[in-house]
Amino acid sequence: MADQSRFDLVSEPWITVLGDDGRTSDVSLEGLFSRARTLRNISGETVTQDFALLRLALAVLTRALDNHGPREVRDVPNVIEALADRWETAVVPAVSAYLAQHRDRFDLFHPDHPFYQAARMHTAKGEVSELGKIIVDMPPGRPYLSMRSARAAQTLPAAEAARWLVHIQAFDPSGIKTGVVGHPRATGGKVYPEGVAWAGQLGALHLIGESLLHTLLLNLWAVLPSWEDRSLDLPPWERPYVGLAPAPDLASRPAGPVDLYTWQPRRVLLIGDRDGVTGVLVTYGDAFTIQERQLVVQLEPMSLWRYSEPQSRKFHTPIQMPSLHRPGVALWRGIAAVVPIGQRQVDEKHPAATQLVEHASRLRQSSLLPEGFVRYRAIGVTYGSNNSVIDEIIEDSLDLPAAALDPDATELRQVALGGVGAAKEGVAALARLARALARAAGADTEASQGPGDRAYEAAFAALDAPYRNWLRTTLARAADHPLRAEAEWHASARRILDDLGHSLVSRVPDKAWIGFGSTGARDDVGIIYQRFRRDLGRAFPRARLPRDGADAAISDGIPKNNAVTSRDHEEDDE
Repeated sequence: MADQSRFDLVSEPWITVLGDDGRTSDVSLEGLFSRARTLRNISGETVTQDFALLRLALAVLTRALDNHGPREVRDVPNVIEALADRWETAVVPAVSAYLAQHRDRFDLFHPDHPFYQAARMHTAKGEVSELGKIIVDMPPGRPYLSMRSARAAQTLPAAEAARWLVHIQAFDPSGIKTGVVGHPRATGGKVYPEGVAWAGQLGALHLIGESLLHTLLLNLWAVLPSWEDRSLDLPPWERPYVGLAPAPDLASRPAGPVDLYTWQPRRVLLIGDRDGVTGVLVTYGDAFTIQERQLVVQLEPMSLWRYSEPQSRKFHTPIQMPSLHRPGVALWRGIAAVVPIGQRQVDEKHPAATQLVEHASRLRQSSLLPEGFVRYRAIGVTYGSNNSVIDEIIEDSLDLPAAALDPDATELRQVALGGVGAAKEGVAALARLARALARAAGADTEASQGPGDRAYEAAFAALDAPYRNWLRTTLARAADHPLRAEAEWHASARRILDDLGHSLVSRVPDKAWIGFGSTGARDDVGIIYQRFRRDLGRAFPRARLPRDGADAAISDGIPKNNAVTSRDHEEDDE
């Protein structure tokens, strides 16, 4: 019979994975590495959970390979290629030996130092929180999991509780936490907000390979501390156990990527045993302010960054902050953030490229890249109600031709970036068209915003798949002739937006054709559409469409007696 007081994360299955046969199963921490070649990815309850567990696995791998690691950044590509060939003979034994060395710290219910927790936490009255404190009940793409309400969960299997434990240390919202006995900041049984957990603050990004093995290696040593600093970059299981108290060396940390991957912003205690977890206590742990520890910009590999004017004014020094993902905004629309900066001069308002992007550039010729593409995966969380709840989980991916990450491939990279810029100009033109048509039909300026916003979103949605496909096919094949690829994109995007514009025009009411305006200025549909067509021409100057001219487009499916255009009329519709 298993010891009820133990749940050994090294040997017990608890991490949910997707195999190459398309089936999910649970594996132990040791099994995650021994089976990595035949696993597609980590596939838990939410993509944020997957991200948190990937970071945990990278921390283990980094430390296990400490003696096998590259000494300099330039050595990273060759080292990971060699490790891919020697995974079963060198990597797996090293990881197994490392986990065996620290096995005692991976016990989920250890009485003195439970994994990722603070032992013997309690409140003055002995209260315990419900499991909804750690469960995120909004799994995008995994609707079968939403049948169980987080609030209704009475008991969790130890394996699932362990997954949510790793997740809460990465993505826990802010808000008032439990004022457990002995907490240095407890007031009246409460600990007041100190911000969301570390990964929840990031514009999270990582590389994806064709297998979990490749994903692990592609993200390994994305930031490589100096040889001397690596001995300080430790996970919690290699540090002295601190329990409820703040880490004694908190002021000098984080020390590096491993420290950040396993940062402990919460003190947590699972209530239960290997047969099930029935409650939890959660309070604040180690915290730091990004603005006051800007070194994290160089230490955290898995985030996009941006210059913050307000924070720079507040702190009287240039401040970089994570560039958060926005719901509904595809990663390709911000493609400039995921390609190297090339020869552009970096100043205080323009940070060097994300560490992961620079790392990906060094790997651009690696055989580990799937089909010669750098595959980015973006993960993000939007928090609501003063950051005290998770409102939405964001996931997106982008396949970028590896050639575009060559710092010397300036023209190719500019074509990729320019394609997005042209798309944005074209989408803005369609939004202006929609607003102008609404005003021509009698709407005031405020009422015309809705049609403009809907056209804006519809246009980006229509361009989403074509742009991604253009990156993967046309641009990837035209590395030596990028301008040809640009012409194809201009033609394709203009045609898509022109069709959307034509559709908008075909649905306007009859009164819009005779013009309507509070100033008395005549602004009929024909004039509005001519302006839209000119704007498309400016946005996509290299496009050559089979049909040309506003009259041909307007008359296609629209009564000719309504296509009245007699004069040029320019107006700022922004």
